[in-house]
Amino acid sequence: MLIVPKEFKDPEELKEYLLKIGNTPQGVEILSKKGKVLLFEVKDIDTRAANILKQDAIALGGDCAVPRKASSFEKGKCTVLLMVTERELERLIEKLKLQPFGLKKLSEKLQKTLSEYRKDSFTISYRGKELSLKKPVIMGILNVTPDSFSDGGLYSSTDRALKRCEEMLKEGAQIIDIGGESTRPGAEPVPLEEEIRRTIPVIEEMRKKLGDDFFISIDTYKSSVAERALNAGADIVNDISGFHFDSKMAQLVAKRKCPAVIMHIKGTPKDMQKNPYYEDVVKEIVEYFERTIKMAEERGVERSQLIIDPGIGFGKRVTDNLCILKRLSELKVFGLPILIGASRKSFIGAVTGEEIPARRVPGSLAAAAIAVLKGAKILRVHDVKETKQFLDTLLAIEEASC
Repeated sequence: MLIVPKEFKDPEELKEYLLKIGNTPQGVEILSKKGKVLLFEVKDIDTRAANILKQDAIALGGDCAVPRKASSFEKGKCTVLLMVTERELERLIEKLKLQPFGLKKLSEKLQKTLSEYRKDSFTISYRGKELSLKKPVIMGILNVTPDSFSDGGLYSSTDRALKRCEEMLKEGAQIIDIGGESTRPGAEPVPLEEEIRRTIPVIEEMRKKLGDDFFISIDTYKSSVAERALNAGADIVNDISGFHFDSKMAQLVAKRKCPAVIMHIKGTPKDMQKNPYYEDVVKEIVEYFERTIKMAEERGVERSQLIIDPGIGFGKRVTDNLCILKRLSELKVFGLPILIGASRKSFIGAVTGEEIPARRVPGSLAAAAIAVLKGAKILRVHDVKETKQFLDTLLAIEEASC
């Protein structure tokens, strides 16, 4: 008799294994929901509800960690950690529908949270084109600026920008992100007309010379620039402010029905790195996206248009950036594609001691690895060729049938 610990990356891999060892399809559906313990933090729950939740979870085979004040029947609100398998959660949700103290509402929220969290396949579409995000894709960075932190001035002419775009497409990029204003820490805003002068001719030439088979995103927080870019052939709006710097941006995205990246930022590029502070950076980012998504929907943006970016390096300390990557899967709660832009950033330099951004490729790939394993679907990078080789290898290992 031999005992071997087993690990499965997702329920589908577990299902394949269960079929392989001889379980029936019906049995596989039930058993696969018991293969992984799900952990749900529930904040601001009534202490009376917390006790009932714990009792019901235990009765079904799970558990719930409650603070001492709840177990001693002290009135008030508290935070608990629910620990259940998917099968136990399904049965728990049904029991909670009949319970008092807000537990019926909690059952609805748990159902919705599980549904959103489990989403793993997305598609972005515009102008009749579709891009599947079932597997992660690469967004190549094209800064047509003189002062970006890593490649400022390299592609500030239309010819050089066009050549770099062509290179990145050949290397495996499926989205080209063009930006005409540096958003590095301390950067000064660029006048509207100058940003338009830098970006629009390049987008027009990209479409004229390289065709329409790839996606172009415009990296701007100005609605006027975004509108001109969409008219010139761009497909995606990438707004570092999450529609907060320009009140007209959400309405533009709603009107044009284009995909849009909404990013978390604390402050502005000019002042964002002046002593940023968080009690819990991931918690604050989750709360930010809750507010921002609601605001966008109120202004006519469809939820399916949105892509979320936690904003690595934008008003974050080194420890904040590391925690975002470590806990990235918590952002899956929104059921939306996650974009990560960690390429060559200063936190990698702080960790490794490498001062030159262009030499931070190994650290960038390490950040990309954990991001993909935690649920990122778009990697915004400078080094497309290296990232593509890394990504192909990582996915091949993950998908290997063993």
